[in-house]
Amino acid sequence: MFKNTFLNALELLTAFSGDRAKKFEQFFQFSNDNKIVDVQIYAVGTEDTSVQYSSKWGVWKQTNNILRIKTKDGYEGVSGVTSNNEGKFTDKHLLELESIASVLLDLESLDPLEVQKIIKTHRPNLSDESLSSIDIALWDLAARKASIPLYKLLGGERDSIQAYASLPFYDSLPAYIKAVNDYSKLGLLTFKFHAWGLIEEDSKLINLIQKEFAETRYKFMLDLEGEYDFDEALKLGQIMDENLFIWLEAPIDESLLEQYRDLRSRIKIPITADGFNMYSSDFIKQGIEIGSWDAGRFDATTIGGISKALELLIISNDANLPIEIQSWGHSLAQATNLHLIFANERTRYFEIPMPKEAYEFGMKNGILFKDGEVYATMDHGLGINVDWDKLSTADYYIKTRG
Repeated sequence: MFKNTFLNALELLTAFSGDRAKKFEQFFQFSNDNKIVDVQIYAVGTEDTSVQYSSKWGVWKQTNNILRIKTKDGYEGVSGVTSNNEGKFTDKHLLELESIASVLLDLESLDPLEVQKIIKTHRPNLSDESLSSIDIALWDLAARKASIPLYKLLGGERDSIQAYASLPFYDSLPAYIKAVNDYSKLGLLTFKFHAWGLIEEDSKLINLIQKEFAETRYKFMLDLEGEYDFDEALKLGQIMDENLFIWLEAPIDESLLEQYRDLRSRIKIPITADGFNMYSSDFIKQGIEIGSWDAGRFDATTIGGISKALELLIISNDANLPIEIQSWGHSLAQATNLHLIFANERTRYFEIPMPKEAYEFGMKNGILFKDGEVYATMDHGLGINVDWDKLSTADYYIKTRG
C-alpha cells in the first residue's frame, strides 16, 4: 500500500535530483486561478491487445484507463493506467476514479504528495492503481506548466535507451522463433519471452533458442511470472546460457526473498523481481539487505505513481541496486515509465510490448522508437497526445465526468 515519507513534491524531487529541483517549486503551487475544474475518465479496450502471459493463465483483456484533469487557467494533466482482467474488459478502475472525482474538484493543492494524503483521508482503501492515475496526471500537469518534458523536471539528462521486445505467450516453439526474426527487422536485438510456466516446455524453448541464436548478436530474457517452485527454477536456470540470457525474471513467488537469494547464488543468470505485488519501501529494503536480486523491478502505474517510484528509486540507488522499470501497457503508461527511466541512470533497458502499434490505439503519437532505440521528445509533460475522438471507436469504450 502506498505510503510516502516525503512532505511534498519539492522535498521528494530534491532528494532524487538535488537542489536544481527548487526551480520547479512554482509549478506545484495552488491558487484559485489554477484549481481543477474538469475531470474526465475513460476506459478503452481493443481486442488487438488481448494476450496470454503464461500457458497456465487465460486470455487477459487490457483496459486503458485514462484520466484527464483540466485547470481553470487552461492547463491539463493526463495519465494512463493499464488494467488486466481475465476474459473481459473491466470498468472497475473507471468507477473507482469516478467515485473520487468530487474530491479532485474540491482540491486546494496541486502537489502530488499533498494530494495523495488528502485522498487517503477520504478514501483510505483506494487502490494503488487509482492513486497512480491521479499522481501521474498531477506530475504531467506540473511539467506542462513548466513547458518541459517530464523527465527534465525529474532531473533526467539522457535522451535515449536500448529497447527490448516484450513478447506475449505463444503456444508453439516455431512461433517464438518467428517473432524474434520478425521483430529483429525493427532493429531490435533483445527479446523477452513469456513462456509456458511448465519446466518441460520451457526447457525445450531454452534449448531451441540457444541452438538457433547462439551465433547471433541477439540477447534474451525469460519471465516466468512466479509460476515455478525453487527446484524447478534452479533446474531451468542451470541450463540457460549466460552468454545469451540477460536475466531470469520472476522465477518464483516474489515474497520468497531468501529463496531468491539462494537461487541467485546457484545460477549464473542475473535474477530480477516481478514487482507487481510486493513493492513497499520495506520490501525493497529487505530484498536489498538479503541480496535477493541482481535488479529490482516495478511499474510506476501500479504502485502509487511517480511519487512512489521516485521514493523506491532513491532507496535502490543508495544501495546501488539497478531497477529495470517495467513498462508493459498502452502508450501513456509506457511514457510514464520511460520518463522515470530517462531520469534514472541505473535502468538499462526499455520494455516495448509487441505488437507496438496495438498499444498506441487512440494516440496521435506513440513512444519514439527507431533502430532498436527509444528516444525522448521535447513535447511537454508525458509527451503523448491523445486523439479523444478516436477513443470512442474502440471495441470497449466508456467515458464519464466528475
